[in-house]
Amino acid sequence: MKKQIISLLLLAALLLSMLSGCTGGTAAPTGQRTVTDMLGRTVTIPDDPQQICALNPFCAPFVVSFGCGDKMKATVNAIKRDLLIQSICPSLKDAVVVKNGGVINAEALLELGVDLIFLEESTYADDDERAKLDALSIPYIVLRNDTIQQAMDSVLLMGEVLGAQERAQAYVQYYQDTLDLVSRTVSAIPEEDRPTLYHSVNEATRTDYAGSITAEWISYTGAKNVSLSAPLTMEGSSAYTTLEQIFVWDPQIIICNEPGVAEYILTDGKWVGLQAVTNGTVYQMPVGITRWGHPNSVETPLALLWLTELLYPEQFDIDLAAGTKQFYQTFFDFELDDDTIAAVLSGDGMRTPKTQSPGE
Repeated sequence: MKKQIISLLLLAALLLSMLSGCTGGTAAPTGQRTVTDMLGRTVTIPDDPQQICALNPFCAPFVVSFGCGDKMKATVNAIKRDLLIQSICPSLKDAVVVKNGGVINAEALLELGVDLIFLEESTYADDDERAKLDALSIPYIVLRNDTIQQAMDSVLLMGEVLGAQERAQAYVQYYQDTLDLVSRTVSAIPEEDRPTLYHSVNEATRTDYAGSITAEWISYTGAKNVSLSAPLTMEGSSAYTTLEQIFVWDPQIIICNEPGVAEYILTDGKWVGLQAVTNGTVYQMPVGITRWGHPNSVETPLALLWLTELLYPEQFDIDLAAGTKQFYQTFFDFELDDDTIAAVLSGDGMRTPKTQSPGE
């Protein structure tokens, strides 16, 4: 019975998401309208944007989900590293990277004829980059996903902008239903049975901090997130600890969202002696369209299911492979074969690797 849970969650989402989203073709916009973005700015946008730029990595997968992937002509490098989204939307292989090192290529945006930009708050907060965008007179919408609620609100706003309200609402409902399901499960788990956990974000010693969306979604699983209990070094919006501090925490479980980091922790001699290394409880998180549970992940609901089953397999027995397949079918109209599902769940080979060591 429990293995039917994901199917039931996604059934309602599928019914809501059908027949919504952008239409294809190159018809000229019929007019303009105004929307209010996540910063409360009133923005005049085209009724039917034809040349979309996703400078916010959280937004790009939803542009595809909402049927507008062929209109996304520009994006950021992070999207170009994710292989599954390019299989779902092959035109993304030709999308131009117009932002590197935090610097926007304004000339490229003009050459592409971009008529709508999805922007992240950190770029808007940069006075030089904001002035550059304002000078272009291209409408841009600032979206936020620092919390689960902000992520949901941003998805709903994108659905409004791209004419995919039903599909956006279906995703948000699935997200909320998943939160509720996990909360009900965890409420029955005694405190002493909830393990300590360290979450490696991108790099071995980069981790969660209080108030981050990663800390928030993990909290629903009941795991005792060790990085919230000691001072961290902040570099922008990234939090770092030290290997020495990780030894002080000595977590029972380590989860890693960047491919290669779990293997690095398990095989590098500096980490020997941690109970998670000794016990082999260091896990690579799944990687699909995005790294599951990453701050910019579209698959955080799936990450919640994955981690809850990992922590409490006897109380939370689900068919994650089937649920994964249904998720991409429901929200991306894309059917994964068994080999691809296995690759997603293993996190292996789904992203173009960086050149640096996984520990860095």
